[in-house]
Amino acid sequence: MIYLLISILSSTGIFVLFRAFTTFKVITFPAIVINYLVACIMGMFLAGPNYPYLERASSPWFIGGLTIGVLFISLFYLMAFTSQRIGMSITSVATKMSLVIPVAWFMITDPADVPTVLKVLAVLLAVAGVILISSRTGEKFNWNYVLFPLLIFVGSGIIDLTLAHFSHLGTLTPQDQYFFTSAPFLTSTVIGVIILIIKVLKGTFKINTSTIIAGLTLGTVNFLSIYFLVKTFDAHLLDRSAIIPINNLGVVLCSALAGTLLYSERLSRLNRIGLGLSIFAILLLIAETMI
Repeated sequence: MIYLLISILSSTGIFVLFRAFTTFKVITFPAIVINYLVACIMGMFLAGPNYPYLERASSPWFIGGLTIGVLFISLFYLMAFTSQRIGMSITSVATKMSLVIPVAWFMITDPADVPTVLKVLAVLLAVAGVILISSRTGEKFNWNYVLFPLLIFVGSGIIDLTLAHFSHLGTLTPQDQYFFTSAPFLTSTVIGVIILIIKVLKGTFKINTSTIIAGLTLGTVNFLSIYFLVKTFDAHLLDRSAIIPINNLGVVLCSALAGTLLYSERLSRLNRIGLGLSIFAILLLIAETMI
């Protein structure tokens, strides 16, 4: 459980850092690219100088990691666009509700992941909790952009599904786990650098010291969030259909708490009810594994 807790806290740290970008005049895109580069280098460095990189590069799990790297950077832009056109709450719901995709998949396909009444109830409460926590007044849905939250929903679900699938096989060595974690960041780095080069050629590239520091910090936290999630799946202490909701709900809860404590963000009555449902859902999922 300690691995899952570290992953949740690290993921929360990402949102806290994003929230601070404006305050410290961080230029978002260069910081994101630096973040991906740092996370990628960390994984390869920790794997060790004697690690068989070329041999493992042809492994299905590494190719899977590279593939979701495309989603990493694509979804970031899509979430930013959707937040501006439709609203933050709908974007947040689309991202977090994606947990139903891997949860349903593992309940159907994994004989060891039995869909018990308690687990199904917990997942339904989790979905309700996410919707209520993310609800904000004054945001109206624009049906012209209905496709975008759907793409975020599916893309986020595929990322969780891929990480859970390959991490849970029990075939990854400790060094493999480092390299697997770096795979998505490698793809994102390549794509990001290409875009930065285009910006340089167009004369629109900007960067400052705070952006570099933010990228370095964000990359470290980002790596930890994925690495310890991989470790959680590999530990086999919880069913995959329980880990994903607990992780997503934990991030939502901790982010709401951080927003309240650090930025004096106010929670509505619905938000508080959502927090309560989310906590209850997490407790049900943990209790279900102990029965």
